[in-house]
Amino acid sequence: MSAATPAAPGTPRFVVERVRDTAGLAEAHALRLAVFVDEQHVPVEEEIDDLDTAPTTTHVLVRDAAGAVVGTGRLLTDPAHPGETHVGRVAVAASARGTGAGAAVMRALEELALAEHAVPGPDGRPTVRVELSAQVRAAGFYERLGYTVHGPVYLDAGIDHRDAAKALTA
Repeated sequence: MSAATPAAPGTPRFVVERVRDTAGLAEAHALRLAVFVDEQHVPVEEEIDDLDTAPTTTHVLVRDAAGAVVGTGRLLTDPAHPGETHVGRVAVAASARGTGAGAAVMRALEELALAEHAVPGPDGRPTVRVELSAQVRAAGFYERLGYTVHGPVYLDAGIDHRDAAKALTA
């Protein structure tokens, strides 16, 4: 995965890539630490976890036209639950918010979920459910991407969240 994705007219183009090595993971961590730990005051021990290096986890990076990492996210899967995935740790650099970088992260993770983790749906077409835990202040972003936000508000790392989900079909 290394496709240039236009964000919107007059905004920068992005390159999306799958993290395949420790250097890429370090770039994802650097952005997540800047956003979640430095900006949102999430304790570092809650931000970086064992799931980051689990064989069932896939990370993506979004780079701007200059090659700087401006977005990242991870896709979690569990072989015991085929057809279900969980998106997490979606972070966008402050300088890139509102440019389409977050949508590029989500498109990349959804494409991976559908391509690699779908199961036959009732009509035989590949289907996958993508779930996530959305910060309440970002719920509108996910709703614009087609997610249904549901359930009560709960605290995660001291920040209000709600669950969200979207079914994808090829």
